[in-house]
Amino acid sequence: MEVREQALWWLETAERDLGRAKRSLSEDDRAAATFWSQQAAEKALKALLLAIKGSFPKTYSLRRLLEEVGPSFRFERADELAELTTYYYISRYPDALEGVPDESISRRSAERAVELSSEVVRRAKEVMEAILGDDREVGP
Repeated sequence: MEVREQALWWLETAERDLGRAKRSLSEDDRAAATFWSQQAAEKALKALLLAIKGSFPKTYSLRRLLEEVGPSFRFERADELAELTTYYYISRYPDALEGVPDESISRRSAERAVELSSEVVRRAKEVMEAILGDDREVGP
């Protein structure tokens, strides 16, 4: 199996997860919107790492993944990725914030998560297109 093909699979999965995040937000399912936003950003960065390095570390930390990608992915909102990473836990476990996730996550927080994830996926796709070249279609 070719690493480039795997990278494209990860990117497509990131885009699908982003679609899930947007649908969840439209249904006011804030826990699902933030969870899928984190997943989309994580998978987009892992796709990019596959395209650049051929592998990625086993981590959910978006900051660590961004650091691994290096300077080829300039992302001005890097500081906000730490918050997005926390949604991997907060959205799934009631004891993370001592309450029902949907009641603990505000609408604005869910909107910011989807917006930030959208930007990560978009930028990762742009960089992957530059790396893989114009002869190869990247994502849907």
